[in-house]
Amino acid sequence: MPLALLLAAFALKATSADNYAVLVAGSSGYSNYRHQADVCHAYQILIRNGVPADNIITMSYDDVAGSSENPFPGKLFNKPTEEGTPGVDVYDGCVIDYKGSEVTPKNFIAVLKGDSSASGKVLKSGSNDKVFINFVDHGAPGLVAFPSGYLHADELNSALKYMNENNMYSELVFYLEACESGSMFDGLLPDNIKIYATTAANGKESSWGTYCPPSSKVDGKELNTCLGDLYSVNWMEDADRGNTTETLEGQYEIVKDETSKSHVMEYGAVSTMGSDLADGFWGALTAKAVKKTPPVSKEFLVDSRDVALQTFYSQYINADAMDIQSRNELADKLISEIQLRQFADTTFLNIAKTAMAENNGILENALNGHYAPKSFDCHRAAIQAYEQQCAVITDYALKHVGILVNLCEITKDTATVVKAVKATCA
Repeated sequence: MPLALLLAAFALKATSADNYAVLVAGSSGYSNYRHQADVCHAYQILIRNGVPADNIITMSYDDVAGSSENPFPGKLFNKPTEEGTPGVDVYDGCVIDYKGSEVTPKNFIAVLKGDSSASGKVLKSGSNDKVFINFVDHGAPGLVAFPSGYLHADELNSALKYMNENNMYSELVFYLEACESGSMFDGLLPDNIKIYATTAANGKESSWGTYCPPSSKVDGKELNTCLGDLYSVNWMEDADRGNTTETLEGQYEIVKDETSKSHVMEYGAVSTMGSDLADGFWGALTAKAVKKTPPVSKEFLVDSRDVALQTFYSQYINADAMDIQSRNELADKLISEIQLRQFADTTFLNIAKTAMAENNGILENALNGHYAPKSFDCHRAAIQAYEQQCAVITDYALKHVGILVNLCEITKDTATVVKAVKATCA
């Protein structure tokens, strides 16, 4: 090859821009069906719009499509359909790179940093590339959950700053679906590192599931759980329209208006990136509209904390009344969920009482305050103490993690909070 052509080839490689994406469903279990369906739907959008499969990294526990509770084995749907209308199987062709026990905070951070210590693919993006991150799961003030472990806001923002410092993107968009998801970025994500983030909720409220029972039927068959998350479904159904002129800010406004049960928020480079074309982050400006399906009402919405309870109740109510053994098992599962919720309510209340009594604090502030998460070492220690001394923090119990955050921020003393946890669960 002549030298001029060789140099031109190198120059083209150096200046070319690609799309990369990281998609994460951070939960497990059939009651979290919606998270895995959301992520596979996002995967389909990226593939349909020309993002190479090699540039997409997907993390999902992947235990829902094959679950015995799934009435459509090997399939996932993110939207219900009427009887006689087949649903769109978003699991078909959805390539999952990290499954089961590989879905961890450690691997996720390694993926973002391009760290080969991860057990699978990692980002190989460069300074000219656009990166899209979509995380879907449960959360609490200052953290998002994984099937095993938690990722705290300081750890996430540290990884994002590392990506900026090491020229791993030209611009990055982060869509985060979780309760209190705004707390992962509020006051933490700089506005000058070319990262634009939106969240399903602010730092003080739940996000919501949609297409929930009794609006969770596909082709007339009841799935007994929420098929999607309201914020996630709203941005993806908007993306499915294939509007190549829509900006990030334009989509944000649409999703904010359609997400009726929580406050969709935006953070970071809002003023400088809001005018960017949205599909440039999931299709290299080649957005293609998906085949239209009939519109479906989103009136049946459930607080994310309550989806497991709603799932178990729907399974019980819709079970064959003559299958006594199965119905008894479903009843036991429903009762167990209620008991776990009551245990969490009582235990976190007593922890707050113990800590506030020792510090002459105001109990109401600990129970219902919304202190900005800052003392992350205390948060980590308190959560670890709770799971060692009391119980595993369930999807529902995450709503009370805010109490531990409040105690850490009020007392400014890790030892006091940990002592209260241990005393309560001794």
